Amino acid sequence: MGATQSKPTRYEFATGHLAWLAMFCSILIWGTGELRPGALGNTGNWYRITLVLFAAAVTAFGLLQNASRLSQGFRGPVVLLLGYGVLGMVSALYIPNYSFYSMWKASELVIDVLVIAVVLSHPRPQASARIAYNTVLTLFAVLMVVYWVEALVVPSAAFLPSRGLIPYTLQGVMPIMNGNAVAFMTAVLAFAAWCRLLRRGIVRRVFWLLVLGSALGMLILAQSRTSLIGLMIAVATQLFFDRRFGLLLLLSILAALVAASAQISTVTEEYLVRGQSRELVSSLSGRTQGWEAAWASFQQSPVIGRGFAAAARAEILGTTGASTLHGAVFDVLVGVGLLGFIPWAAAILWTIVQLLGLGRRGFSRRRVGNLDRSATAEMLGLLALIIVRSTTNSDLALHEHTFMLFLTVLAFTTAARSLGRRLTAGVSERSQELSGARTNPSRQPAASVEA
Repeated sequence: MGATQSKPTRYEFATGHLAWLAMFCSILIWGTGELRPGALGNTGNWYRITLVLFAAAVTAFGLLQNASRLSQGFRGPVVLLLGYGVLGMVSALYIPNYSFYSMWKASELVIDVLVIAVVLSHPRPQASARIAYNTVLTLFAVLMVVYWVEALVVPSAAFLPSRGLIPYTLQGVMPIMNGNAVAFMTAVLAFAAWCRLLRRGIVRRVFWLLVLGSALGMLILAQSRTSLIGLMIAVATQLFFDRRFGLLLLLSILAALVAASAQISTVTEEYLVRGQSRELVSSLSGRTQGWEAAWASFQQSPVIGRGFAAAARAEILGTTGASTLHGAVFDVLVGVGLLGFIPWAAAILWTIVQLLGLGRRGFSRRRVGNLDRSATAEMLGLLALIIVRSTTNSDLALHEHTFMLFLTVLAFTTAARSLGRRLTAGVSERSQELSGARTNPSRQPAASVEA
């Protein structure tokens, strides 16, 4: 008897996942270096520079290692995002005073896309994409624990004074993370815990219930309206596509009762307003003013843009002000114009449409091939959370955790569609063989004749 080949493990951490881990960690900020007046970025941040270069080297090795399967990694949306990143690198020529900053920020995004291509080039792309997603969740959970410890040990540094119902806003001390980023991180964790509560055993449900409670507590203390609203939309989306209509109806009734209660509505409004004036709330904490300036800047160079990442900071926000326009669409339009916006938006639209297609097919069946309906519903909810977050944040346009999470959704969708096509082709081919065997018995395989 010949030697049998062992099956690969279900979860196999490979080269692409190591690069993925390095790129995630490169985003973490451990200190604020002093910058020269008028400078962008911290060229002395060797921690980030080293991790990005390490990830680039590992990615190059992974591309060579998976050379025979690269076609499954470089599908349509990956190529579109790669084009968006390359255009960002080229746009560094438009803003010579900050060309290095623009080139570096675009190259980080290109490496992100190449890493996800390596992840998809794995022999089992669907499981590989799941590992990339679970890696982000694990690291988010570690950061959440660290920030809770910091809140207990150094509350004076972890809590910033704030107006409104809660007089303090939670932030990350080490690594440094502002309240909005902490809120998005915990919203993602809360959503993932919620999804697992609905489909795990009793013991695991206790664990995920603790994660859900911890994440919701930190989300409330971080005081981000967008992440909180995004979480509610994500849960509703997940319940709908997982056909949990009873639970969705129950939560809707509870929400209606809460809204009908004058006392609770007053508390909720006070929490959401956060002590801001009506004018400041209507301008989305001043974001609309930056968007107006961004639109005027875009009109000056609508086709090729004015320089990836750098133009928005140097020409609109000021080098000592905010680092982004707090709106992904505006950062893309100002940086790379329509030439870069079209592939960026097309990749996002492709992911939305294709994932909705998977959700529609799973809506009538528990499984589509070997794809679980609950997994598809979770990805749809996560995508909804990312889209809501990106309305008031630019992280979907840059090398940030939001963009990396979106890439995991894209990878899941791409791998699922690819597997579905292979299964459909296999079933069709098998049907033709059986049909041919019935009409012409002499064409049956030798093994069948011997049997």
